[in-house]
Amino acid sequence: MTEDCNAKILGAPEAQVVQTKKIEMKDPLLVCGFPSAGVVGTIAANTVIDQFQMEEMAHVRSKYMPSAAVFLDGRLRHPFRIYGSKERNLLVVTTELPIAEEGMYHVSSALLDWAASIGVRETVVLDGIPVQGLPKNRKVLYAAEEEKIADLDKDEKMEILQKGIITGIAGSILSETLCRDMVGFALLTPAVAIVPDPEGAAELLEALNRLYDVGVDVSGLIESAEAIRKKMEEMARQVEGMRKAQPGVSRPGYERMYA
Repeated sequence: MTEDCNAKILGAPEAQVVQTKKIEMKDPLLVCGFPSAGVVGTIAANTVIDQFQMEEMAHVRSKYMPSAAVFLDGRLRHPFRIYGSKERNLLVVTTELPIAEEGMYHVSSALLDWAASIGVRETVVLDGIPVQGLPKNRKVLYAAEEEKIADLDKDEKMEILQKGIITGIAGSILSETLCRDMVGFALLTPAVAIVPDPEGAAELLEALNRLYDVGVDVSGLIESAEAIRKKMEEMARQVEGMRKAQPGVSRPGYERMYA
């Protein structure tokens, strides 16, 4: 039995990063992708991890996570994982499970304390803004600390998010970067609220490519997005046909959602 499991028997910690591999990077970029609208953050994070064959370097343990097991390709994985690529000088954090509200501070603090200890100076969160239906004009918006805004302003394809609130673990992480010698910012895009939205994830990754020359290939995501778009359009046509066939019967939801 490992030391990590022995600790679990004694009681799960508030939050703890368990590093399992040696990390040799200089000021790596930390990218965070969590479940959100269209799961764009999770899709983007997993695309980077899979494409660059990143290695799991560490994981987060916390009593504020659900007691659940995660299987990936039939293999057990820690629910809150940190992957790394020395070649890309890149760290990617992702999880499939929600963090309890009362544990947000503990988890984000533990993560960023650890990140700072290995030299992370910039942290970017990839997230979705929930909208109804398929966004017709995709944009990437950003919210950043003052010192980062000038750099992001140079990208003419992005716009600043004038006002808003980012909640959940993503918002907690961004809030905690303000308390550290670390720059935090978010890249956000409108995303379908109710189904996976690979097109939104592609937009975020293309922005990341422009900012950091990461070199992520998003062609597969765009192909997946087109298939989803066709299915949703077909569903909209079917629902509209049902509505017309039964005049006077209100069928709220679908026709507005997919219009």
